[in-house]
Amino acid sequence: MEDEKIIELLTNRDQSGMSELKARYSRLILKVCRGFLRSHEDAEECVSDTMLAVWDQIPPNRPENLTAYICKIARRKAVNKLRYNTAAVRNTDLLTELDECLPSGYSVEKEAEKTELAAMLSEWLKTLDERQRKLFTLRYFYMQSVKEAAKNCSMSCTAASTALARLRVSLKKYLTERGMFYE
Repeated sequence: MEDEKIIELLTNRDQSGMSELKARYSRLILKVCRGFLRSHEDAEECVSDTMLAVWDQIPPNRPENLTAYICKIARRKAVNKLRYNTAAVRNTDLLTELDECLPSGYSVEKEAEKTELAAMLSEWLKTLDERQRKLFTLRYFYMQSVKEAAKNCSMSCTAASTALARLRVSLKKYLTERGMFYE
């Protein structure tokens, strides 16, 4: 079924829209969530939470790209679950790799900075070639391991690690030049 038809069913509060949504997107949502969460049960819970969020948000929202809309919700649910799971013991490895690239003093409460940072990140990603953009996105948006991201980009782990390190340096430089990062 086409995305537009699914959106129409959800807008009309037709339960068959949820069935179609689940049939078409549950595997993708699970994959996105598994990129963040190591527990299959937690990932399954996020799939359910994502489906409920889509049901609650359509209407009033009417996304232009349903796949991107759903992935964004799934990612947010998985990150929230990961934060909840690691609240007592902070997982500093993956989640802090990008810390040195982000502006000092950055906080979620500063919505204006958040929006500006997101726009700059999007512009920076456009400056990359397709392979670099894919590698960066797989690693830091979909939270794949370096090994998984390297495999998906047809690279060795060493080449991917080196490329990611260079991309982080490039991102830091880009943000610094635009006044978003202060040494």
